[in-house]
Amino acid sequence: MALTPQSSDAANRVLIAGAGPVGLTAALNLARRGIAVTVLEAGNKIFDDPRAGTIHPPTLEMFAESGVTDAMLARGYIVRNYQYRDRRAGVVADFDLGALADDTPYPYRLMLEQHKICAILLDKLKQYPHCEVLMEHRVASAAQDRDGVVATVETPQGPATFRGGWMIGCDGGRSQVRKSMAVDFSGFTYEERFLILSTRYDFAPHGYALTNYIADPDEWCALFKVPGHDERGDDKQGVWRVVFPVDAHSPAEEIFEERAVQRRIQNFHHKDGDYDVVHRNLYSVHQRVASCYRDGRLLLAGDAAHINNPLGGMGMNFGFHDAFNLSDKLARIILENASDNGLDLYDRQRRTVAQEYLQRQTIENKQNIEQKDPREREKFHDELRAIAADRVRLRAYLLRVAMIEGIRRANAIE
Repeated sequence: MALTPQSSDAANRVLIAGAGPVGLTAALNLARRGIAVTVLEAGNKIFDDPRAGTIHPPTLEMFAESGVTDAMLARGYIVRNYQYRDRRAGVVADFDLGALADDTPYPYRLMLEQHKICAILLDKLKQYPHCEVLMEHRVASAAQDRDGVVATVETPQGPATFRGGWMIGCDGGRSQVRKSMAVDFSGFTYEERFLILSTRYDFAPHGYALTNYIADPDEWCALFKVPGHDERGDDKQGVWRVVFPVDAHSPAEEIFEERAVQRRIQNFHHKDGDYDVVHRNLYSVHQRVASCYRDGRLLLAGDAAHINNPLGGMGMNFGFHDAFNLSDKLARIILENASDNGLDLYDRQRRTVAQEYLQRQTIENKQNIEQKDPREREKFHDELRAIAADRVRLRAYLLRVAMIEGIRRANAIE
């Protein structure tokens, strides 16, 4: 698709706060249409600490035209089935994503770390001279007037201002763009934190799928494999991540202490000798949705608009879906002089499904995996077994958890 870059005039330039996967996706979508973009990133690089790593079918569909999907498939692990387990009883249900073959050309999940997706997006953006990505440029605040927006930015050379026609806040849960808008960010913070331990130990010979959710009333966990990396790039051996809940008040140094780490992972799966734990990370978990994704020329997408627990791998994907929806509507305004009412539609579509699907599903995922009532736990497990055994019910279930149903719901909102 041949594109002619538009003028870099500030009236048509889009400012984006945050060079994470959502911000870079919005930038690529706009740049491919010839729209001038400035991405302002607080960090000095794309950090490679363990974050999101699951890509769902609708996301692969959206990225296909730009070539990003092919690049991700070349680097990631295709997951054709995933398991729901009980920590004491073993496999409860094995879900075959092939049941979605009539609904998507990508009837599987892809495991690829967030920072690698960012690297792919940055590489694609090099084709577009009208898109600039500025590192160590932290957005401190944003203001707007009738004709555009002004971002106040902290740079290595000191404070600076950047002007554009629109600004998208993709700057995470503590978004400065959102704090500059007349919106609330209501919800709650979980009492426990999530601990991620990464190891090169191979769990596959013990029957684990590449993605596993493991229920337990005392200490649930999740186990999944990602490509990993070494000095040369991808690590062919791969890395397994194990996620545990931990007490919110325990000091990090106690949680990260080697004996405590080994004890926790050995209690999950005993083996002779210590585990080679190559990375450990600890973070708080929230469930929140902004009261509005638009305030005039200021807009929100990704974690700046909604945050949730990671069980189900939905948060990053939901942000991607925000970016595609928003960039399409914004491009029509800039290139076709369409009404800015399309941005109100963006808010209705994406905020509605954030509340109806993203928040509900991720909260349910956590409640189910930590269920303490033995009767309720067995009732839920029986339901999962019945779903996995019935192709019709399995398809309906997977349409929801693979995020296809949410996309259809959003597109139906007018």
